[in-house]
Amino acid sequence: MFRRRQTCWNWGDADATRSTERLGPFLGFSPDVARRYEVESRDARVRHLRAAILMGVVSYNSYDALTYITMPDVAGEAVVLRLVVTALAALVYLALPRLSGIHRECLILGAMIAASAVPLYLFWATRAVNSPLSFVDFLLTIVFGVVVLQVRFPAAIALTAFCWVCGELVVMFRPELSTEMRLGLSMQLLLATIFLLLSSRLMQKSHREAYLANLRETTRSSELEIARQSFAALSMTDALTGLGNRRCLDEVLPEWLVQARAGRMRFAFILVDVDYFKAYNDRYGHLAGDACLREIGGALAGVAREDRDLVLRYGGEEFAILMRGVGERVALERANDFLAAVASLAIDHVARPDRVGRVTISAGLTHVETGVGRSVDAVIAEADAALYRAKRSGRARILTAHPGPMPDQAVPA
Repeated sequence: MFRRRQTCWNWGDADATRSTERLGPFLGFSPDVARRYEVESRDARVRHLRAAILMGVVSYNSYDALTYITMPDVAGEAVVLRLVVTALAALVYLALPRLSGIHRECLILGAMIAASAVPLYLFWATRAVNSPLSFVDFLLTIVFGVVVLQVRFPAAIALTAFCWVCGELVVMFRPELSTEMRLGLSMQLLLATIFLLLSSRLMQKSHREAYLANLRETTRSSELEIARQSFAALSMTDALTGLGNRRCLDEVLPEWLVQARAGRMRFAFILVDVDYFKAYNDRYGHLAGDACLREIGGALAGVAREDRDLVLRYGGEEFAILMRGVGERVALERANDFLAAVASLAIDHVARPDRVGRVTISAGLTHVETGVGRSVDAVIAEADAALYRAKRSGRARILTAHPGPMPDQAVPA
């Protein structure tokens, strides 16, 4: 039967995204949308994280100077620990482009937990009088992870939960701190984590809802384009045979003539007619006639070359064949293959007046060389005249519009 490659259109790919897509409670997408979002945002995300890491490393290590003022007793240890975190940040920076989305975000979360643990540990280890001032370093590290790095909302929950629990324990187990100081630091930490979580949710919810809105619009446009292409496909498809129809020929033939005139290609055009088809319909009925045309269309399409030939139903019992990139002699040889393919179907036709007893076809061929200007009407008229001569010459054969010394052109009945 007719193969899709011979049609005059291209099918679009349907977008699998449903217009009802909604964010989950942790601002997650459905699996299909999540994969698409990762593909579309991956490069921008990696660039953002790398830029933020460079800025964060500079800011993080700049606190070494403040540490000598607020916590001189652990200043040396602070320098070493921050350098360890810096080395970890360098590894993360290098690994980011090679990681999948889930592994990338997990690595960022792990690095931020390690970075947050350092100022918290220093605050716990120091006994300096001004050490409560260093608690801000811990809070700013959390701010950096949630606001600047923009860790995904589930990771923001994990990071702030870890920092809040550990921060409260450290404040609680610093006995030299006054009750008022403990209360103040605890309130700062609690409010900071609440505000950061709220900020993270609002920012990411807004961004992801905008992405879904854009995706729904893209899906709607894609569906409209698919509908348009489907309508165009139906309008250029013969309902009986599944081949392209006369409208398809009206679209393709002028394009091929333009390419031939420009010297980019040569081609052959063949008109095919089923021999004594009226007698076939009168003898076997129109349903059998339709089935016969379907078989003939399938046989012709079966001989056509991949992406080189186009087989169409021209109208009634007539078919048209376009063969790209062939000379006239090769086109004639290949045209006989089409005739032979139909003859091999061995469809009974006892009503033929010539007593051949089976269905055959006749054909007329015209050839268009490169650099030659021809009109659509002229090409069709030449092939039609050759077809008429083929039928007058005994049918079951193909004749060319410009007859000359050629091999035997008849297909044995």
